[in-house]
Amino acid sequence: MPEQAVPDERLRRLLDAFSVAGLRFRLVLLDGASEETLHDGLGTLAVDTHEAVWPVAESLTIRATFAGSSRPADARLHELLASVVPDALRMERELLFFSRELAGRYGEVDLLTSVGDTLGSGIVLERGVARLLAELVSVMDASGAELWTVDDDESHLLRFAGSSPAGDGNSIDLKLSGSVLAQAFRGQIARSAVKEDRAELLVPIGRAPDRGRSGSMGVLKVTRRPERPFRQSDSRLVTAIASQIGAAFENRRLIGEKVERERMLVELELAHHLQLKLLPQLADFEDCADIAARCEPADSVGGDFYHLFRLGEGRFGVMLGDVSSHGYSAGLIMALTMSAASLVVRESDRPGDVLRGIHRELVRKLESTDMYMTLCYVVLDPTNNRLCYANAGHPHAFRIGPAIADRLDALNPPLGIAEFDAYEERDLSWHRGEDTLLLFTDGLSETIRDDQLWSDDIIIDAVRSHLNSEAGAVLEELFRIASPSDTPLADDRTALVLK
Repeated sequence: MPEQAVPDERLRRLLDAFSVAGLRFRLVLLDGASEETLHDGLGTLAVDTHEAVWPVAESLTIRATFAGSSRPADARLHELLASVVPDALRMERELLFFSRELAGRYGEVDLLTSVGDTLGSGIVLERGVARLLAELVSVMDASGAELWTVDDDESHLLRFAGSSPAGDGNSIDLKLSGSVLAQAFRGQIARSAVKEDRAELLVPIGRAPDRGRSGSMGVLKVTRRPERPFRQSDSRLVTAIASQIGAAFENRRLIGEKVERERMLVELELAHHLQLKLLPQLADFEDCADIAARCEPADSVGGDFYHLFRLGEGRFGVMLGDVSSHGYSAGLIMALTMSAASLVVRESDRPGDVLRGIHRELVRKLESTDMYMTLCYVVLDPTNNRLCYANAGHPHAFRIGPAIADRLDALNPPLGIAEFDAYEERDLSWHRGEDTLLLFTDGLSETIRDDQLWSDDIIIDAVRSHLNSEAGAVLEELFRIASPSDTPLADDRTALVLK
């Protein structure tokens, strides 16, 4: 007998009340080939009986058997019993149905309210999904539930988690498979199917557009016994769960990207500090000259740099370079150049030989990155009042005195464009205490705007107006007349002042 047909205790007490009133009867509940006795007040002694059949619901009836009686009251009790019992039984069955329906809805509501905690509790997402699928199976009285997700190539569906251990098939080729699972994924629409051994409900899981990709990121599959096909309410519940799972995957992706961005920012900040540490400490050259320098990369790392060298006999070298780009690649070229310069300067103190040696060390790297570099190298000899330099395409190099402002002309093209057997050099006079060596990159000059004068002229005038000032004060003035340092820079800017 189906469980929902069993009457409540209230109905039994009602039937007992009719027995107390003197009515002898037997009621049997019939459901197809099965039957259940609801009340038996006849026993085996009744001989004179008559029967009646009362419909209750589809395929459900009551067979009533009454003992013979001549009392007029019994006839009225028969009629009353025939009108009350079927209605009472229908009410009991409806109450039982709705109480179970409410209990089921409560389980669904409880599942939906707890799904966020289950997926976002900090545990591994795979374990959270597996726990959620086990709860879904319990609430829906299902036999199993699985989550399938698409791989990065979108060529296969892979079993991500399930309410039970994985079987033999953990991958589905989307190009070859004609399974209902693959169809649900490709069609992006929920599907249900009834097979001989099971009923299946498949709900695709949507995803937010990501780098031009959209559509489904997987399919949630629920199975149960074939005699219990899925209803529309089941589809709504599984769709709600699928939506929550999709949101959990999206959150994991966003968190992963955030962590990756933060990691990159930390690494770039470290690279920035490391790059600045590669630059020479000006305090180590205080006995050589009054020197001030500043390097401000446009990104965390840049391609501008300056370098200083002690050459012996009171001479020292000053180098400034500008890689054609900025950012990480330019910073790598900058670091390689400084390293190569430190080695080449030990072999020769001639500026032309130094540029040729640096180009020889870097030419392959420059060609592979499609970069070039302007580089000016100056050797100062205060004892003999001489300045010797070699300049590979760098336009912003000057010797400035009370009555002069000579540009240290570019004698060769930038490094990385062409290689020469010898780089030209040029000698000039140098008077310590009177002349100022000024080297800067175009990132500085391009941030100075004036409708009447070229930026180089503005910079030269600023240096001339501070000939009696220390190098640090001159440098501060140059960056003051440029755009503020907190303004986003289009290019690295670097300047070196030596007096």
